[in-house]
Amino acid sequence: MRKQPLLWSWSVAVALMTQAAGAQQPATAAAAGETDALTDKARQLYEEGRQAAAAGKWADAHASFLAAWAIKPHYQIASNLGVACLKLGKHRDAAEYLTRYLREAPATKVNERQNAEASLKEALAKVASVTVQVTPAGAEVTVDGAVVGKAPLADRVFLAPGEHEIGAKLEGYAPATRPLAAVAGRAETVTVQLERAPVAGVGARPFVVEPAAPVAPRNELRTPLLVAGGVVAGAGIVTGVVFAVLSGNRADRAEEVRNELSGRWNGERLCPDGDVPKCRELKDAVLDEIHFSNIGFWSLVAGGTVGVGTLVYGLVTMNAEPPKPGQGARVAPLLGPGTAGVSLSGSF
Repeated sequence: MRKQPLLWSWSVAVALMTQAAGAQQPATAAAAGETDALTDKARQLYEEGRQAAAAGKWADAHASFLAAWAIKPHYQIASNLGVACLKLGKHRDAAEYLTRYLREAPATKVNERQNAEASLKEALAKVASVTVQVTPAGAEVTVDGAVVGKAPLADRVFLAPGEHEIGAKLEGYAPATRPLAAVAGRAETVTVQLERAPVAGVGARPFVVEPAAPVAPRNELRTPLLVAGGVVAGAGIVTGVVFAVLSGNRADRAEEVRNELSGRWNGERLCPDGDVPKCRELKDAVLDEIHFSNIGFWSLVAGGTVGVGTLVYGLVTMNAEPPKPGQGARVAPLLGPGTAGVSLSGSF
């Protein structure tokens, strides 16, 4: 039997994505202190956040901590980000970050953990704390339709007061959901038991699988698919190039501002008061550089993946023959003492 071309496209796509992801692993700084696990750029944003927090500028502190967390999700950033969220009234986010800090921070940090526990207690008074128990393990857990992880979850789920829906899904099982009326300050436990999807029983009526009349032959679908793949690949590559150029421009601007600040402070540490307009411009330029670089990279990866997949599809289907009229299959369950399976008959 002839292998389907789509399998080749997916194989090439997965291989390319794996290679690109491996090329994107960030380098970490040498271990030498509290934030030594952070990259240089993340450490810089982290320090800016601490300065803003010390000055009571919690919105600026939250922005800096969040940018640092996007680069390096270190437990020390989680602690400061949780406090910033708490100060801004983002109680659900505060509970999530502080819980992660308490899960990952070493037990030797006694004072820091005590402060985090006090902040978490304050946040939990404003949200519902839900322990989600799902069977079997490995099922995807959803909250209001959004996937939050796989069972068993490492942490509790924190919800704003109101109506919510907890669900789970796993291949081979029927999906299930549970309604929940979340109450601020209350701890809840939700249990979801998935049942296996029903299978055909003994004596089930055979069903016929035949090509649907409206489906176009392979030779008629091949050209539109190749054209669409080429268009998508070209759009991804063009988008990647554009954002790569934008990232380079923002990097150049960041370097210009950094040089201006170096001259202003006579070689001392940049932005000692943390509130100079040029300092804010420098931070914006650095963040833009990161965002544009990520968008450009993944656009190039997507465009290249689609392009290679389209090329392979075109080569594999170059001499493919369209299906002949009357081809089809008859499928029926085959169950008996000591045997189980299906009966397949027809012409191919």
